[in-house]
Amino acid sequence: MKSRIPALSLLALALLQGCGNDAAESAATTASTPSTEAAAPQAIDTNAKFVDLQGQAVELSAYAGKKVFLNYWATWCAPCIREIPSIARASAELEDEGYVFLLASDEALDTIGDFLVEREFEGTFIKLNKFFGAWGINAVPSSELYDENGNLVVTWAGAFEWDSPEMLDAIRNGTPKEPLPAR
Repeated sequence: MKSRIPALSLLALALLQGCGNDAAESAATTASTPSTEAAAPQAIDTNAKFVDLQGQAVELSAYAGKKVFLNYWATWCAPCIREIPSIARASAELEDEGYVFLLASDEALDTIGDFLVEREFEGTFIKLNKFFGAWGINAVPSSELYDENGNLVVTWAGAFEWDSPEMLDAIRNGTPKEPLPAR
């Protein structure tokens, strides 16, 4: 286990580059009930890329016929936390247009679950098996948009105000945009 600690520290530092240095800043929370329960997780399906917060496999192919917006985030990432409420609002705005919004963290299921209960965030939160870097995700927050056939359309790196008219149009049109400036 000791041999993993330096590698994990380097990975955390690399991910912080995309996250910013303002982790002490607090994020806005929503006043609604979280979409996850803090139930004890079951054994994780390690063959799947994603699992739900109960440890059951989640495949993007289950959303065939829908456009999938996939956001990569972390509980320790202030820009990630700031953008989660806007992702929830964008999800509500685009739900009738055939979009599914998923938010994936590579942290432990209990860490994700405890965070969501504390913050009362809405959304469909899932766990990414393995660390971000193992899947080629180099920074958080980052987001991907897949079309109805499961093809990657666009990747956005950085934080955005997802429910702004500009970003809703970018999602609908599958066009890249520049991230929000760091605060």
